[in-house]
Amino acid sequence: MAEDQLSNTEMVALSGHERTEQGDWVTGLHPMDVLLRGERLPHIWCQGCGLGTALTTFIGALQWLEKNQDWNLDKVAVVSGIGCTGRVAGYLRLDSFHTTHGRAIPFATGLKLANPELKVVVFSGDGDIAGIGGNHFIHATRRNLDISIICVNNFNYGMTGGQAGPTTPHGARAVTTQYGNFEHPFNLPYLAAAGGASFVARWTVIHARRLEWTLRRAMMHPGFSFVEIIVPCSTAYARWNPEGKGLDPEKLGRRGLEVMKHYQQIGKITKDTHPKDASIKVDEQGAITEIVEGIFIDEAKPEFQDSIHRQARVAKKRWAAIKKALDERPRLSKRSDRISRTEVQLGGFGGQGIVSAGRIIGQAATIYDRLEASFTQSYGPEARGGAAGSQVVIDSDPIHHPHLIEPTSAIIMSQEAYTKYVPMVANGGTLCIDDGLVTLAEDHRQDLKTYGIPASRIAEELGNVRAANTVMLGLWAAIIEAIRKEAMLQSLADSVPPKTLEVNRKAFDVGYEKGVEFKRGN
Repeated sequence: MAEDQLSNTEMVALSGHERTEQGDWVTGLHPMDVLLRGERLPHIWCQGCGLGTALTTFIGALQWLEKNQDWNLDKVAVVSGIGCTGRVAGYLRLDSFHTTHGRAIPFATGLKLANPELKVVVFSGDGDIAGIGGNHFIHATRRNLDISIICVNNFNYGMTGGQAGPTTPHGARAVTTQYGNFEHPFNLPYLAAAGGASFVARWTVIHARRLEWTLRRAMMHPGFSFVEIIVPCSTAYARWNPEGKGLDPEKLGRRGLEVMKHYQQIGKITKDTHPKDASIKVDEQGAITEIVEGIFIDEAKPEFQDSIHRQARVAKKRWAAIKKALDERPRLSKRSDRISRTEVQLGGFGGQGIVSAGRIIGQAATIYDRLEASFTQSYGPEARGGAAGSQVVIDSDPIHHPHLIEPTSAIIMSQEAYTKYVPMVANGGTLCIDDGLVTLAEDHRQDLKTYGIPASRIAEELGNVRAANTVMLGLWAAIIEAIRKEAMLQSLADSVPPKTLEVNRKAFDVGYEKGVEFKRGN
């Protein structure tokens, strides 16, 4: 059989878009058919819609990248949301995802982070990207993740009936704005640039060659790239603006052509224009009078994943230093005794080091005494001076419930904390107070073992009033004996600034000696 006389079966096979050495003049196929799912065509788009042209330029850009930049199109993924433009993902013979309304960018972000080798492209409409998904769009721009966003802007929600959207011009008529749109639209290039996008451009579909060339650059750009494509919506938006009223199916194509001619006449191709000056201008009736086009931003910025890797390298170095310090820390002998569940509540006000004290206890128990421990903390509404609390659970056995059930001891450094926490302490429990700041109530619980020292005054006399929490730690450690003194001192050394270590050690020793004296007295 001659080459120009292919059977229907052979033509059907070829329409499955398998690559062939035969030229398109033999097969009857368009060169772009290899990237289209023929079984899903013809498409659903209306006559006169510019989406077909937008898709054609995109395919042309991909084929150029495949041929001239050695792109592997098996490593390209296209993500679309809901709307007319959302059908793009279903028509392309590429890995593609048709997602929920407004969520194309989060899906694309996940794809890229999960598989950094992919080139991920979001191809969706203005309602999807800038309206329902507007918040995702803003945050994606600031991250500068290496994905490309192609936003087809037809100035309305075309698929659902022509409602006004985030890009509908001020004063323009739509199904939901019969007297003109009262809201001002987004200038999408400016919005993208303000968020931090490193590549920003806009073209109408009438400038197809420039658009294809720009899409090549956008997809090759390392970082977040955004291209807005202005297209006519012949069925919905153009029904009201500016080509006349009434819906005549026979004139849809003509109407779309007239809109594109209008865009060509009012298009203003510029170079080095700031996106702020790229707003789409309209007259009093909302008819578009100027569309600024071109590449507005093309700059090098740290890409999101490069930033992650850079910070990971820094973290790795820091962890290596921490690990070295941990490996070199003094080793205490393993405890021979067992500690039953011990719960301690610490309370005071912000600035007293209540949370730090709890953390020191937890570290001492786990790192140096090789016990199990859990640590939690709580704050009042004020950062400093408000209520502050921390809680520690210590046990030789695994801790299945990390929060306090019934504190067996408490360290209290404010009157408010006394009022709040003392009722929670278990019967026969131990209470350690800074008696320079806390006054026992007349009906103070007699079942509690209560020990008080002027911790704040002692710390002040030692030269650092902020070491009052350390005085209380020493007192508690000596009385409770749940954690060895050596373990507490090692944890203290890990937790305080080196220049304050000496005074904190002295403060701990003073508190510890007071605790030993109390125990001897008992």
